Amino acid sequence: MAVGATATRAEVTLDVLYTTPGTFNALHQELARRFTEAHPDIKVKFRNPVASYEEAAQQILRDQITGRLPDVAFNGINQIGLFVDRGLGAPLDGFAAADGGLAELGYYPTLAELGKYKGKLYGLPFAISTPVLYVNADLLAKSGTDVSALPKTWPELLALGKNIEAKAGTAATGFYYQWEQTGNWLFQSLVTSKGGRILKADGCSIAFDDANGMWALKTLEAFGRSGMPNLGLGQARQSFVAGNIAISADSTSYVAAAERQIGGRFQFKTVAFPLAVADGRLPAGGNVAMVFAKDAERQKAAWKYVKFTTGPVGQTAMVNSTGYMPGNEIAVKTPELLGAFYRKRPNHLTSIQQLPLLTEWASFPGDNSLKIIEVIKHHIESLVTGKRTAAQVMPELVGDVSKLLPKCGG
Repeated sequence: MAVGATATRAEVTLDVLYTTPGTFNALHQELARRFTEAHPDIKVKFRNPVASYEEAAQQILRDQITGRLPDVAFNGINQIGLFVDRGLGAPLDGFAAADGGLAELGYYPTLAELGKYKGKLYGLPFAISTPVLYVNADLLAKSGTDVSALPKTWPELLALGKNIEAKAGTAATGFYYQWEQTGNWLFQSLVTSKGGRILKADGCSIAFDDANGMWALKTLEAFGRSGMPNLGLGQARQSFVAGNIAISADSTSYVAAAERQIGGRFQFKTVAFPLAVADGRLPAGGNVAMVFAKDAERQKAAWKYVKFTTGPVGQTAMVNSTGYMPGNEIAVKTPELLGAFYRKRPNHLTSIQQLPLLTEWASFPGDNSLKIIEVIKHHIESLVTGKRTAAQVMPELVGDVSKLLPKCGG
C-alpha cells in the first residue's frame, strides 16, 4: 500500500530564490541535487539569483502583487518582519513540532530565535555570519606587531594601520572597515558592540539617537578622517586577498573564498570583532530559509527542503563552501560532518566563538523599510568620506529615519 501511494503521488517542483550568486551558486546546485536524490517526487527549480538581500526583498514584494511568489526564499535575517507584516511567509512552528521540535532537529537555540517574529517561527538559519577582523599577518609583522597582540579598540587599530602604511609603503592600506555591508549591518555592529540598540523595545522607534549611536557615528567619522579609502565591497575584498590591506573589518561570509584566493601567498588570520563594552553584542548577519508557498502540499514539500538545507548535511556542505556559520549544532558536534572541520580551520572558528554575543539584526518596520536602509547608507558614506562630522549627521539621520517610520500605536 505504501509503495503504491508513493508511486501515485504528484510530483512537486519547488520555485526557489536565493541571493549572492558568487557565494552561493555552486552550493545551492549541490544541495538541490542531494535533496532530489533523497526525495525524487520533489524537484527544485531556481529563479535567477539576485545580488543582494534588498533586491530579493523588492522582488518578493513585487511577486506578492503579481501572485508569483517563490515557494522558498533564502533572504536576510533582518527582513523577516518586513515580509510577515505584509502577510507573507508561512509559520513553521507546526512543521517543526511534528518533527520533534527545534532542539530535536539540532538548531542552536540562539540562532533559531533569530528566525522568530512576534512569537512565531518563520525562518530557519541557513548561513549565519558575524563581523570579524581579517588580518594580513605578514603586513602586521612589518610594523613589528603579532596578530596575538592586535589592539582591541578602534583608535588603536587605526593608529596601527597608519604605522603599517608608513613601514610597508604607499601600496598598502593599513585599515579598512566594510561600512557598506547590506542592511547597514556594520553600522549596527558598532552600535550594539557599545551596548546600544537600533530600535526601542516597541520595535517602532529609533534607539540609536543616544550616546551609543553618537559613539558609532564618531567612530565612522574617525575612519574617514584617517584617510581610509572608500571602496566598494568587492573592491575591498579583492584588495585584501591581493595583500594590499592589513586589517579589514568584514563579514565571516567571505572567509572560505578569501582562503582559496590567497592560496597561502601570505598568512591570513581572523580575529574577534572588538567590543566597546564588556556586555556589547553583535548583530547576527546572513540569511534564513523561509517558506512563501500558500498551498498545503507545496508547504509540506517546501518544509522538507528547508529542513534539509538547514539540517546537518546541508549545513556541512554550506560551511565547507563558504565562511558562514552553521545554524545546526548536530553538524558541528558530529565527527564525520563538521566535528573535525573547526579544529583544522581556526579562521572559521572565530565566528563560532562569537555565538554567545549575537543579537538581532534590526529590521525597520513599515513600508519604507528598504528606503531607510538606503538613507542610513547615504549618511554613513558622508562620514567615511570625510565630508561631514558625526555632530552634523546625527540630527539629520534621526530626522530622516523618523519621518520614514510608521506611526506605531497611533
